[in-house]
Amino acid sequence: MTNHTIAPEEFDQRHERVRAFLRERDLGALIAYSPPAEHKWTQTGHVAYLSGWANHDRIVESVVVVPAKGDAALFLTGMPYMLEQIANVSPLTDVRLVGAIDPNAIATHGGRRSDFVSETKAIMSNADARVGVVGLNAMPVPFFDMLSGGFGDQLVRADDIVAETRAVKSDAEVRLMREAARLSDLGFETMLKTARPGMRGVEILAEMERVVRREGADHAKYWMASGPAPDWADTQLDIKAHERVLEYRDLMASCSYVVYKGYWCHGQRTGTLGQTCDELTDIYTGVREAQDAGLAMIKPGVRIGEVGATIRDIGATHCFEMPGARYGHGIGMDYSEQPVPLNDTNEATFKAGMTIVLHSVFTLPGSGKMFVPLGDVCHVTPDGPEFLMGFSRDLFVADA
Repeated sequence: MTNHTIAPEEFDQRHERVRAFLRERDLGALIAYSPPAEHKWTQTGHVAYLSGWANHDRIVESVVVVPAKGDAALFLTGMPYMLEQIANVSPLTDVRLVGAIDPNAIATHGGRRSDFVSETKAIMSNADARVGVVGLNAMPVPFFDMLSGGFGDQLVRADDIVAETRAVKSDAEVRLMREAARLSDLGFETMLKTARPGMRGVEILAEMERVVRREGADHAKYWMASGPAPDWADTQLDIKAHERVLEYRDLMASCSYVVYKGYWCHGQRTGTLGQTCDELTDIYTGVREAQDAGLAMIKPGVRIGEVGATIRDIGATHCFEMPGARYGHGIGMDYSEQPVPLNDTNEATFKAGMTIVLHSVFTLPGSGKMFVPLGDVCHVTPDGPEFLMGFSRDLFVADA
């Protein structure tokens, strides 16, 4: 059974974009590396983008090799059963098992195994041509040493054409991100229905994650911050299990890490348990004003740093500092991808089709406590940002 969420023709277009790059740079092939999909805080999306193997079956190191002439191929260190899994999701027909670099890899060890270098040369029309490599920021040293030793002077650290291409999403990709956002919303809606005084945060989060996984998410994790009203400085944020027992009128925040068919949603919302809090409303109003002003500026051609400066300056009128003026990052097949960083110095401009998460990182006056109450995942359209999430951006009241 095949399950191609992106049409094979779109993969052909992606590969042709890489081939055009190879012709411009006089390269014989491009090697695009990704670690296993579970390594989610770094680049894992290059192989997914070029092959369609985006799910968490991908538990091994792999590369897609795009030759200047000929079809792209997927090489992986792994086991034979993985070939059937790949065939279910990938349009690539040239898929090869090669010898593992890491002795801990989930792979067939021992015996004569082919290697990444010889297999790459085998599909090149000129085996002596220069070979570009991308994905180096996520590549272990032993893997790079293997490539460097095998190719010698042929190996070139190429500009990351895959990251650049991935930054602008197709309609099919945006549809998948809308579904990831819907699932993220479902988790927040579950929080409103589930949270009660006397519950540990981890109990609430477990139900949120259960509901989202039940609906088909590849990955679902939510974190929580909570503390007694009215001072946000007294809240505790846990990426780990939030063991704190929540009480009536507590301040709350939660953030989603949801992946659907390889595409991320990373939303953030803030509120209270049972009753509103005037002090939270006051500080949230300033952050919302700054974030909304930044969002209103985002259009193709607008400088990323200009938006960051606006958010920073409006936040300052409310006595909020914004360390590094960081207000978000690109998002798609990776948690963080181009455009990055979203801050007040980035000279790059927004392009139609980019997808970003805007979550301005402020610190509160006096305490210096980090305050990031709102995270919006957006699709940049010719007319401005489209919100992919539907869950209210207002302060929530759980168990109302």
